[in-house]
Amino acid sequence: MALAATNYPITGVKVASGSAVPLRLNINTLQANGGPMWDLYIRSIIDMRSLDATDQLGYFQVAGIHGRPYIQWNGAGGETSNGWEGYCPHGENLFLTWHRPYVMLWEQRLVETATKLANQYPSAYRSQYLTAAKNLRAPFWDWAASPTVPAATVPTKLSVKAPNGSGLKTISVENPLRYYHFPTKALNQQFGSFSKDPQIYKCRAPSSYPAAANKAMAARSYKSWVYDALTRSTTFNEFASTGSSGISLEQIHNAIHWDGSCGYQFLDADYSGFDPLFMLHHANVDRIWAYWQAMKPSQALFSGSYSGGARYSTPSGTSISTGSPLKPFFSSPGKFHTSNSVKSIKGLGYAYEALEYWKKSDSQMKTDATALINKLYATGAALHHLKKREDVNDNDDGQTTRYFAHIKVNVEELERPCAIGLYANVTSVGNFFVLKQPQTGFYYGQFSLDKAADPVDLRGENSTGVVDDLLSSLRIEIRKHDGTVIPLTDVPSLQIELENVEVVPPPTENHLPVYKGGRRHRAPKKQATGHFTPPGVAYGHKGHGHGHNGGHKEAQGHPYY
Repeated sequence: MALAATNYPITGVKVASGSAVPLRLNINTLQANGGPMWDLYIRSIIDMRSLDATDQLGYFQVAGIHGRPYIQWNGAGGETSNGWEGYCPHGENLFLTWHRPYVMLWEQRLVETATKLANQYPSAYRSQYLTAAKNLRAPFWDWAASPTVPAATVPTKLSVKAPNGSGLKTISVENPLRYYHFPTKALNQQFGSFSKDPQIYKCRAPSSYPAAANKAMAARSYKSWVYDALTRSTTFNEFASTGSSGISLEQIHNAIHWDGSCGYQFLDADYSGFDPLFMLHHANVDRIWAYWQAMKPSQALFSGSYSGGARYSTPSGTSISTGSPLKPFFSSPGKFHTSNSVKSIKGLGYAYEALEYWKKSDSQMKTDATALINKLYATGAALHHLKKREDVNDNDDGQTTRYFAHIKVNVEELERPCAIGLYANVTSVGNFFVLKQPQTGFYYGQFSLDKAADPVDLRGENSTGVVDDLLSSLRIEIRKHDGTVIPLTDVPSLQIELENVEVVPPPTENHLPVYKGGRRHRAPKKQATGHFTPPGVAYGHKGHGHGHNGGHKEAQGHPYY
């Protein structure tokens, strides 16, 4: 296996001190802009995929860090796991911090490859391609502002400009954002047990991509979920992970893995890193965390220590703190990144809109991030009040009551992946998605019940009556991705609570909502009856293999969820 003599360091793309830092762009913007940067982005992915499967800096090995093929990467140390054998942590506070250097690695390799390719363009065009390579950064997929899969992931072919003697030629290439074919060496089990499916699949018949994925996403409340995660959560732990109670970014992230490719490998931590959607998705997760950090700097990171889950080179029960190594990512040869080393995006070679830290104070970034979050994601009562204040100058603070569902469940009681759907009678109010990872522990989640109890429509209503109505009408259904129902009697640990809380919407775009108090009520566990079809469930995809809940050495034909 090709390993460098020294550990490949993940420094982020180098930018001169004090200089403007290139922004990560929305993938839709990058595509719309076109030109040299788009050419280099597409050609760089193709080039990385052309590297041998044994090359640690090629697409296969970088994508394979996340889960299978369960091999050491970059000389980071042998396997010591007593459970899940991929490197990635889920369901714990490291979820956000570990994925930050992972996306940085991807970005670093993109720019290195783009620079190599730019130097191959003829002299008349080389400078503009080199400038494009210098400014290229990993794009993000903002699935909350626009809940559809990126348009660039749909065509089977793309056209880009490549060198042609002293000029350029337009070539047609297989779209690397739509497809990924596993290398022969992996399919021949050279790296250990691996999928026997030859490629990454999306929305197989009778479903189709992108229609089925977009239909599933349209049925979710992604925009309000993100807004609530950023404004309702109060601590990093609540915001970051399904391992703590709150509206977490990881909870929303799980739903994208369920919807984005209609299940399949994107829903399985063993193989999700190979799906072209993965880095687009996780760049957006990182972006949302960066806005949280700007708006709530005192909660930018977790504190103290906790008992972590099993990963490739970390046994379960390991004490995890902000100084724990984020294996296999080295900041310099022999020195691992830690949550502390990636706490701030400053100095990591990239930035996002509103977070231009080289020319703004922290307070200005807090204001600008807040305004952008309100512009992009405010919904319901918050959006209603902001628009009202624009039109009418009155003293009404817009206070309303909102209602939230809280969930807690032991993941070991569930056949995963699965969706825990909540209904008010027959109205779907939302789903919690519990994935294969983590293998143990409790899953916590929270979302609003605005679909059943609109805070604007119910303003002035007695909250006790609304709570009573919600408690009496609430129904629960747990389904696997193939549509199989899991009886509630099989999940004794499941707890559902309703909460009513007073909220004052933001008075201006530079403010966040203010939540006051909150009363919780234990909800009865009532099985949904009749035939419900939760959005995103593609019946008939039971496939020819069986699942592997991580930690198993044998990989069968991939389950079609």
